[in-house]
Amino acid sequence: MLTRKHLCLAVAVICLAPVTATVQAQTAPSFSLRTTDYLVPHISTVPANAGKYVELFVREKIQRSPSGTRPAVLMIHGAGASAVPVFDLQYENYSWMEYLANSGLDVFAMDLTGYGLSPRPMMENPCNLSTAQQQQYLIPSILSQPCAPAYPYQLNTFRTEWDEIDRVMDYIRDLRGVDKVHLVGWSRGGIRAAGYAGLHPEKVGRLFLFAPGDNSGGGSYRRETTNDSPQPLPLAGAPMTISSAAAVFDVWNGQIGCQDQYKPGILDAISWTLLAFDPLGSTWGPDGVRRAPTFNSTTPSWGLTKEIVSKITAPTLFIRGTLDSQVGLALVQPLFDDLTAVPQKAWVSVACASHYLLWENQHEALLRASREWLLNGTYNGQPNGKFSVDTKGQVLREQ
Repeated sequence: MLTRKHLCLAVAVICLAPVTATVQAQTAPSFSLRTTDYLVPHISTVPANAGKYVELFVREKIQRSPSGTRPAVLMIHGAGASAVPVFDLQYENYSWMEYLANSGLDVFAMDLTGYGLSPRPMMENPCNLSTAQQQQYLIPSILSQPCAPAYPYQLNTFRTEWDEIDRVMDYIRDLRGVDKVHLVGWSRGGIRAAGYAGLHPEKVGRLFLFAPGDNSGGGSYRRETTNDSPQPLPLAGAPMTISSAAAVFDVWNGQIGCQDQYKPGILDAISWTLLAFDPLGSTWGPDGVRRAPTFNSTTPSWGLTKEIVSKITAPTLFIRGTLDSQVGLALVQPLFDDLTAVPQKAWVSVACASHYLLWENQHEALLRASREWLLNGTYNGQPNGKFSVDTKGQVLREQ
């Protein structure tokens, strides 16, 4: 079982004090960088707390002595994990945020509603889970028997998440005095980023999409998606889902196809950080869980339409591991093909890499690609094309 000591080792800021002010600074592991945590004010459009004042958690990493205005980038997490475990994992050289900050970018990552240190309306009550998950994780340690949900609806939609991204984008643009901000998205975060870029092309510099989509009915781009919202809203269902770190690793291990694809030591770092950024979930069950909004296969694909995709003008790079069975090629290729208004677009396939490439031994291929694309709008010196990266890091251009 992970203890409070483990959580303190993972994320010191949570052990020292909760984030209660608008801005809270902390010492970064790299002494050349400064880490600042913000709580960005927002009026929620999420049905569970619509119209209420909330604060969205945003982390920034920047070089301590920047010269002039630096390009800014906002990183958007996926469906299962919050921003810090994904983008700022403190394990060897795996912090994507630190890598980009050391490369000359002002790097931000945000938690959407239902994740990390952003608001989690209706997610403090364990009854607001499916009966199956109550039985799997919480009985008898937290609940003595299954209970009916107090809020029997799903939480978010792409539309509410795009509202939150827009609020944070405007905050960054004002804070750093820039007109455009680059966007990075992983998994469903790639769909979130792409949709935002189509809705607000005037605010987005470049797009970097890492395995955009997921295997649920509403989490990937589909050409038949319409602008018509399902009625009535909010949709019926449980507002949240939970998972243990072990369950996450089980999904990951199903995509292992090469020897020594990842370092076993990274698993503890991921577990600690996932729980550190879910202080309540870390107390549920014998080993703790991470909570996330429900957004499953019964959710209609109301969100990223072909019309929105046609309005994306930001130079865009797609990257995915060749072993990624979680977001198959058929879920990604249509989005790439339909970017007809994009002047520069590139596709990168990474050998011996899964949907969890960012935590694997090939992760430096991901980091290098993001640095070059976000700074220069090129990959391997080229603004367009399809490329592959072998296990030695060598880049080949495909015909």
